[in-house]
Amino acid sequence: MDEFSQALLSSDKNSIIPEEYDWYAPLIGNWDFDYYDSYHGEDRHVKGEWLFRRVLNGMAIEDLFICPSRDTRDKELQPDGEYGAAIRMFNTEKKCYDMTYVCSKYTRFLEIQKEHSKIICTDINKPTEKWVFSEITTNTFHWQNVTVLENGAWKINSNVYARRK
Repeated sequence: MDEFSQALLSSDKNSIIPEEYDWYAPLIGNWDFDYYDSYHGEDRHVKGEWLFRRVLNGMAIEDLFICPSRDTRDKELQPDGEYGAAIRMFNTEKKCYDMTYVCSKYTRFLEIQKEHSKIICTDINKPTEKWVFSEITTNTFHWQNVTVLENGAWKINSNVYARRK
């Protein structure tokens, strides 16, 4: 492993983060997923992959979101596909995570809170946009891209069903 990777990656969470705030621990590892949405009004299914690691002296979780997956991207071209990265840094004052997500199309800044068993990532600049992790088990999780409507109802834009590799 080169020096950059050694300095970036962490094997353990930083002791500053209380155990009850180590929300992403179950997600650390490599995942395959099925992505579903209605692209231009037609139901769509795309294979993807998601990789999660502890980074930055154990104070953050970084992930790579790859959709379509590296194995299928040449065969299943998707004009809106993403190869993005997120950094979730624990905020010791607010007891939440601050997140930045970048891909070739945009950058988003989010605040992450846990509500019951759901990890809810809210876009700071557009609070009606949320990314939600739920149904997290040792080998699976569900993720949704959600828009909160004026009446408070959630419109599901896309679903991801992930399986540990």
